Amino acid sequence: MKKITAILFFATGLFAFSAQAQIKLNHLEAGISYWNRSYSDLDERAFLMNYEEDSDFTKGGVIPHIGAEVNLYKGLALDGRVGFWTGDFSQKVTFGGGLVISESIDQTIIPVSLGLVYNFDGVFNEAINLFAGAGLNRYFIQNKVERTSTEGGNSSDSFNGNNYGANFKAGAEYLLNSNFGLALEAGYNTGSYNQNYQADTDSQKESYEVSVQGLEVGLSLRYRFSAQ
Repeated sequence: MKKITAILFFATGLFAFSAQAQIKLNHLEAGISYWNRSYSDLDERAFLMNYEEDSDFTKGGVIPHIGAEVNLYKGLALDGRVGFWTGDFSQKVTFGGGLVISESIDQTIIPVSLGLVYNFDGVFNEAINLFAGAGLNRYFIQNKVERTSTEGGNSSDSFNGNNYGANFKAGAEYLLNSNFGLALEAGYNTGSYNQNYQADTDSQKESYEVSVQGLEVGLSLRYRFSAQ
C-alpha cells in the first residue's frame, strides 16, 4: 500500500510540475490490458514442492492502468504509465498416511513505465492515429507464500523486490471526438527478478532468476487536451 501511495504522489507531483513548467500534456488515459507472461527458465512454482520445470509455462492476467503523455517535439512525446497485475500459483501434495500439504503464492506486480513514443497522426485517416514507442519498466513485486497441512501446521513468508526491464509497443487510436479517443495497443515487456528458494527447513536458501517477459494487449480511453 505504501508503494502505491508513493507512486500516486510521484504522478501528482509530475503533473503539477508539468503545469508550472507549461509543458504540454497530450492526453491522460485509463485502460485495461492482458499481460501474458512467458517463462524461458524457472518460474514462481519453483518455490513449491515437487516442482517440475516447464519451459513452455505461461501465466496471464488482466492489468488495469493509468497513464499520461507529454509532448516533446512535433510527433515525439514522453509517455508514462502505472499498472497493477496479480496472479496466483498453488498446489496440493499428498503424502503417506493421508497427510496433505497445500501451498499457494499470491503475487502482485506494479509495473511503472516511462518511455518515448512517436505519433503518426492522420496518416491514413483523420480519425485514426498510429503510434509506436519504447521505454523502461520498473517492476515492484510482492510474493506472499502460504503453507498449510492437514495435521494443523501452517507457515507463511513474503518476498518483496523490484527490478528493471524494457517495453516496446505499437498501436492505433480512434478519435471519438475532439477530446476523447479509444486506443488499441500491443506491446512486449522484458525483465526479470531474483527469488529466494529453500527446498526445506534444513536446506540453504538459493537465489534464482524469474522472468516477467511477455506480450501485452489492451484498450484505453484517452482524454486529449488538444490536437497534436
